[in-house]
Amino acid sequence: MTGILLLAFALGAHGLDLDPIWADELYSLTSMGAFESPYTLGQVVQSLRRYNPDHVPLYFYMGALWARVAGWSQLSMRLISLFFGMLTAATLYRFGAHVLSQRTALVAAFLTVTSAFVILYFHDLRMYTMLMWLGILHTWLYWRIAHGHHVSRLTWVLFCGSAISLFYTHNFSTLVFAGLAFYHLLFIKKSLCWLKVIVAWCICALVFLPYAPFVIDGILLHQEFDRNPLDTMAVIDTFALLLANGQIVLWLPILLTIGYALARRQRGSILRILAVASSMVVVLLAIHMTFHLITITRLRYLLVPWLLINVVIAYGIAEIPKRAWIAHVLILVWLIAGYRFTSSGDILNYAGLMSRTENFPPLHQYERHLRDSVASTDFLVGFDESGVVSQVHREYYSANSISDYYLQTMLGIDGTFLHSSKKRYRLERDVREILQSHPHVLLAHDPSNVPLNYARTLAIIEEAYAPCPSLVDEAALRIRKYTHPVMRCDHRPAPIDYDNGMRLIDRAAYYDADGEIVQALTWWDVPDAATLDEYNISVQVISSEWNNVRQVDRHLYDKLIPWSVIELPTGDLTPREYRLMLVLYDRETGRRVIGSDPSSGESAEILPLLVFSVPA
Repeated sequence: MTGILLLAFALGAHGLDLDPIWADELYSLTSMGAFESPYTLGQVVQSLRRYNPDHVPLYFYMGALWARVAGWSQLSMRLISLFFGMLTAATLYRFGAHVLSQRTALVAAFLTVTSAFVILYFHDLRMYTMLMWLGILHTWLYWRIAHGHHVSRLTWVLFCGSAISLFYTHNFSTLVFAGLAFYHLLFIKKSLCWLKVIVAWCICALVFLPYAPFVIDGILLHQEFDRNPLDTMAVIDTFALLLANGQIVLWLPILLTIGYALARRQRGSILRILAVASSMVVVLLAIHMTFHLITITRLRYLLVPWLLINVVIAYGIAEIPKRAWIAHVLILVWLIAGYRFTSSGDILNYAGLMSRTENFPPLHQYERHLRDSVASTDFLVGFDESGVVSQVHREYYSANSISDYYLQTMLGIDGTFLHSSKKRYRLERDVREILQSHPHVLLAHDPSNVPLNYARTLAIIEEAYAPCPSLVDEAALRIRKYTHPVMRCDHRPAPIDYDNGMRLIDRAAYYDADGEIVQALTWWDVPDAATLDEYNISVQVISSEWNNVRQVDRHLYDKLIPWSVIELPTGDLTPREYRLMLVLYDRETGRRVIGSDPSSGESAEILPLLVFSVPA
């Protein structure tokens, strides 16, 4: 079993930090607070009600707690699913060994961790491995209670705790209760213990009752977003294909071994497990026929009865007598089938991972290369052939995009990914809007596969900005900074916070002795539009004797927002040292606003932008 758990870890960990975050994982991160700070339980509930109203909060709250410790990287956040995946394999083994035999339990755990479909969810930032673990844990605890003679208080506590956790993990956890309730009502002898189980389930359902109306409203709303549901036979066929690791012909030897095992030795336990699993599947199909929930990319709901069906399959393989080589050959064919299913990429067609394509930009590489070389004021412009990296579903799911996660959450910068083949007039409009909002940008592309719009984008940027040395220069990724000449390539953000709530995001100044001009670049952030009519800025040239020898005053709304460059001539100034100073003042009263420079700790009504000397 130790080897099986190590194998589960190896298969699940592969690609944790390589596969880009996809849409559903983005929704998980949003509900955990990745774009602000780790959420409290109340904030998780509020986020779900706004963006994912058909979901329940336990997994997302656990993710928020974990993020406080481990951070928001895709590696650390996906470890949650890997952890619960390994717990699933271990608990399945304990269940199988308790109900059937150790040999059957080992085979069942092995089939689970080598299933091409199941292993996808071992590193998916979603709640499905947690759902599988809680499902098999609750089933095992139920089995101990329903068929045991002496049940401890701890077992009852865990039984109720796992039931409540299931309710608050996923809506389809109801399949677990449906299967067990069917078995409990029809096959368990009516006794005090039988009644206690019913009462315990009812109490657990009452604990979930306050949240139930939110989920019901969310499910009804969610129906508007479902498209192309599978018919019932297609669901069954696809389920059979996935259970057989992508090779439907494997069902022939699987059914033969199960039939032989049952004919050779009738065991009530395996029939009971088969009854529970079958009832789960029937209930799921009934729900699908009513609400048309299952699409080709939503087969993950089938994971609920999956483990019990695997136990039945494992029972057939484990019970092959005297000819162990037959079981070994069958398992080898199973492994080969799973490898081919995974390596061909066909498995992704059934997993909802449609955004993980070869056209996706290597966002994890952006994060790795830029982690220590960007400032908060940087704005990255990249290219995306899929067109979904910067897509935002503001009405539903999330107010952020996949690129926001990698750029804002992980790097602390802003940015966007242009469609690599966007129409020219739209491209120019979008690029110029970016330049109007940011006095410098980082331009990223793949030199080995140059985007169609790269040359035009570069030309627009170079019209106004100067190139800097490349931050990243590799065969498949090049990122270069372009900045307004006033800011220079080695510029570092220099903000100022004013007492009235206004903020100078950044500032820069440059003296051109040959051109006899001094330039000041200011980049403003105002709390509201009314502020624009209340304050002016003044850029002044002050002599060494503190005489004002040159001054330009501008209204804030006079094309100063968000950034602009003010120029002052210096040709008639006496050769000496001067200071270029900045003042923010009330337009009506003339009262200056005190500003604080975080870098120097200085607070004053007039703050320096540049010290320069006019030559003789």
